Amino acid sequence: MRIHISLLAPALALVACASGMTPGGGPAVAATTSTPRSTAQLLNTYWKLTLLGDQVITTPQDKREIHFVMHSENQRVAGFSGCNQVMGSYVLEGRSLRFAQMAGTLMACVPDMAQEKEFLAMFARVTQWEIAGETLRLLDAQGKTLATFESRYLK
Repeated sequence: MRIHISLLAPALALVACASGMTPGGGPAVAATTSTPRSTAQLLNTYWKLTLLGDQVITTPQDKREIHFVMHSENQRVAGFSGCNQVMGSYVLEGRSLRFAQMAGTLMACVPDMAQEKEFLAMFARVTQWEIAGETLRLLDAQGKTLATFESRYLK
C-alpha cells in the first residue's frame, strides 16, 4: 500500500495543530491583536464609571454606581453622578463626541461631592471616544483619557 505525499501533508498539519506544534516543529503561535475587538455599542448601553482620570472608582455595597446612557432617540444622555441624576444631550459624528446642556438634580450629599463635580465637569472636555471590548474611554482633544467605563447589561 502506497501513501501519497499529497495526502500525508494535510494529515501532518492536523496533528501539528492538535499538538500545539507547527509542521516545522516549533510551537504554534496564535495571531493576536493589541486591543480587543469592540463588542459593546456606544449608544443605548449602560456605561459604569471605573476610572475618573487616574482615580479608580469603586461603588460601596449599599450605593448606586456612577453611570450614564447615551440614548439614540433624541440624542439624550441620562445617568447618575454619585448623588444626583444627570441629563443632557450629545452630538456624535464618527469618533467625535460633544456633550451639551448637561445638568443635574440639586441634592446635597455628605460628606463630599468633589468626585461628582469632577465627573460632571469631565463631560465638557470630551471631544472623542473609543471602545475596546466592553470598555469605553472618553478622551479630550489631545487624546488623553478623561474617564473609563465598562458596559453593563440589564437583566
